[in-house]
Amino acid sequence: MATVLIADDDADHLELMSLALERIGHTVVRVLDAESARAVLKDGGIDAALLDVRMPGESGIDLCRRLREQPATAFLPIMVISADVNDQRIRMAMTAGADDYLEKPFRRGELCARLDSLLRRRPGVSRPPAAALPSVRKTAATQRLTVT
Repeated sequence: MATVLIADDDADHLELMSLALERIGHTVVRVLDAESARAVLKDGGIDAALLDVRMPGESGIDLCRRLREQPATAFLPIMVISADVNDQRIRMAMTAGADDYLEKPFRRGELCARLDSLLRRRPGVSRPPAAALPSVRKTAATQRLTVT
């Protein structure tokens, strides 16, 4: 299974997420703020991160953006979790590089399923950014795909 970092300043949410993930075999590292999350991530060994939007100091969205800027964490699967589900907040998280956005309150099964989906998509080696992937064109007349 995976080692998952959870950064959330709400002790109840931290406990609920931890229990759900530990029950299905994941190892959980708990932190209360972005600064502590960065310290844990610096040491490596984390397979995915769950970040609450509202934490003291730096927000989960800002932390996500900073993690994407660092080579060591640029391709880390990141799920942002928040009770704040307005469209602008979700867009901000996704623009910052989040792979998923989960609304609080959430169902344990949904949390586990979404995390497992992120982990399945994660290659053993860092995947290239989308800009580095070949472009694909579909020719209307032939219905053939051309990779360039």
